[in-house]
Amino acid sequence: MIALLIILSILSAILYRAGGWGDEGRKAFPQLPEWFFNTKARDLGCPLITFLAVLLVGIKVPWYIHFISFGTMFGAMTTYWDKAFGEKEANYWLHGFMIGVAYTPYAIYMASPLSLVARCFFLAIFMGTWCKVFSNDWFEEMGRGFIIPISILLMLI
Repeated sequence: MIALLIILSILSAILYRAGGWGDEGRKAFPQLPEWFFNTKARDLGCPLITFLAVLLVGIKVPWYIHFISFGTMFGAMTTYWDKAFGEKEANYWLHGFMIGVAYTPYAIYMASPLSLVARCFFLAIFMGTWCKVFSNDWFEEMGRGFIIPISILLMLI
């Protein structure tokens, strides 16, 4: 299970980076499909991979919990809180936190608020610190994308 979770996290990292790369990515890799470098590859791909991680770790909930959580994570993926924070680094803390908050329906259904809080703060601290320490776009985005699905393990506490 851990090996598959790592593979899903690597795929998420790739989609997270590709979705933020845009035209530069298209020019660097013209053999790849154009949609791969569209922001929606990140915004839809990462929630899809995280949903697969949820299934992989055995979280069993009704279909509508998956559906709502997918939608809320999509919303969180598209929001960087630029209007709330002027400086770019501050956005990553809230971006990570809100990606965690997107899975509130799971926590409510599972009666597991501690797991939700743990994941929210973990994602916020990881993403904020990661982007403060590293300034390379590749490394930053790959790290943020990688941590999202693997952090599903925190939903099991």
